[in-house]
Amino acid sequence: MSHDDGEIPAPRSGALTYAMVMAEARRQAALPRPTARSRREADVRKVRWWRVGTLRSISGLSTLITALVFTCLLLALCLLSGPWILPDAWAPLLVSVGLALYGAYRLRGVPGETARTLASAACAPGPAPKRYAVVYDPPWGGVALLVLFPAAGGDDVQPDGVLELMPFPQPWLRFVGAGKLPADLPVEPAGNLELRGPADGLPMGVPWIDGHAYWPKRSYGPDDLMGQEGRALMARLLADATAEADAIDS
Repeated sequence: MSHDDGEIPAPRSGALTYAMVMAEARRQAALPRPTARSRREADVRKVRWWRVGTLRSISGLSTLITALVFTCLLLALCLLSGPWILPDAWAPLLVSVGLALYGAYRLRGVPGETARTLASAACAPGPAPKRYAVVYDPPWGGVALLVLFPAAGGDDVQPDGVLELMPFPQPWLRFVGAGKLPADLPVEPAGNLELRGPADGLPMGVPWIDGHAYWPKRSYGPDDLMGQEGRALMARLLADATAEADAIDS
């Protein structure tokens, strides 16, 4: 039995199912949220990873480049203006050098390795087809989650993975409090995707939807969902879905 009309099915066994999450995703998609900017990132399959804006930001390379440019501008200003400007330039110069060192530290450390791992996973061969639903935890002002389901199966199939996605930038604030809300993802609330990977340290890989990569901040695989934190996450999602179902029934 399908529930494509948006009706929320009543839970039968206390387990989260595809039909329940899909209906909750469509309900949450109607909530007012800031609109995300159109995705214009380079395709990581065609360019080096550092040309992809999100990966560049994750790695610390964006911070390093910005700080170096600012440092060079300050030094040029000091040379052109003469020694009288040096007392006023020391503080911003130290800040820019500190940011450059911080960016370099991130680039050579875990953040840089994470960006390279994500790029490797996104380019991996043999994509696995999945169904997905986009929900937020909590529904109002929470993080964006891709709840993954097997491509084959009915409405009663249970999740086999969850990806917490990197937040998307907001072009402007449309109403009071909008800055505390996650921007809408430029995808349908439910549909199909290709999961590429996995790679070392990234057990669930990188999802591709309509030719765009969506970068995970955290992955919950099947084993993770059986752990304490994974069970707590599933319980919160189940509570959100069943609360809406109870509201409709009443």
